[in-house]
Amino acid sequence: MEALKEFAAFLQKDSRLDLKAVALAHILSLSGNVDGRTLLANSTDVLNLILNLTTDSTAAICKDAVLTLVNISSEKSGAKALLKSCPGLFKILFDSILNENDKLADPWCMILCNISRQEELVEEVLEEFDRDPQKLNKLVTCFTRIGFNKAGCNLHYIGPTFSNFSQSAKGRSMICDREKLYFQRILPFVEFKDSIIRRGGAVGLLKNVCFDSTQHHWLLSDEVNVLPFILLPLAGPEEFDEEDNEKFPIELQYLSPDKEREDDPDIRKMLLECLLQLCATRSGREYLRLRGTYEILREYHKWEVKQGDECKTTLLACENVVDVLIRTEDEIGQDNLKHMQIPEEVNKQLEKLDLLNDENVPQ
Repeated sequence: MEALKEFAAFLQKDSRLDLKAVALAHILSLSGNVDGRTLLANSTDVLNLILNLTTDSTAAICKDAVLTLVNISSEKSGAKALLKSCPGLFKILFDSILNENDKLADPWCMILCNISRQEELVEEVLEEFDRDPQKLNKLVTCFTRIGFNKAGCNLHYIGPTFSNFSQSAKGRSMICDREKLYFQRILPFVEFKDSIIRRGGAVGLLKNVCFDSTQHHWLLSDEVNVLPFILLPLAGPEEFDEEDNEKFPIELQYLSPDKEREDDPDIRKMLLECLLQLCATRSGREYLRLRGTYEILREYHKWEVKQGDECKTTLLACENVVDVLIRTEDEIGQDNLKHMQIPEEVNKQLEKLDLLNDENVPQ
């Protein structure tokens, strides 16, 4: 801590450039390991000095300062410290992300993603949108307008940021605003081929919204029509007969022979979890059956079997959905599966299966 205080003298904007650059380079290096990030998170003065240097007149200084904050915010303690101890954080962060000519918008997107990742901190981040309701609209515009940033930044990390927001009921409510259509604007990015980060963020948002059963009627309505967005990444080039094709949403009818499935198993698993959540109610299950969900998953399951042992959890997720869809409503005997009382012994068996699944997830 004493060494940090010595560096602080050179982290002023009006410090000599060469000394400032050397001091900041040491701080950036320190932020590259867990102990260093913890040390920096506990030094409020240094955090604010680093934040101040993100608007320095020298581009190299700005870049090193922002990258240091990316590292610090990657730890829970660092994210918490930035939110609690740096009152100027949001202004600088949003000024950068929303500026189409800012060359450091990408690392600032990473910082926003990092500080909103912890469930206990996301509410505090969302308060910023209460203070300025237009900010969410601007953030959605940045994300959905490809090429928004003219300085070479891609803004992909706004995707997982939206997923982080949707951990919270408040965040889901904001993004699923019926009038502002934020959710519908983000939804097409579940198939964004150019970035797994952007695509995974959109699917993560979709999954969190599907876990909220109060949103199911809206999701399956013509207003959102969510099912094609879930099924299309899981569908392949298989041909179906006329009867099956007529069941499918129009987007899934007569797919081209070169149609490829989502290649990331984690994203496939999230999409299957979306389907399982939509099976919670009888109306949801009947909706999925009538639109050929089982037929799509039947072919998908055959393909998934061929992917090998590394995709066991994804295969299990598919089987869970199919198991619900092939049963009659009399067999299920419950309108809303989330209201079912699960016996304690079954619960223990499910916990063991969850542990087994966790052990099989590729690292």
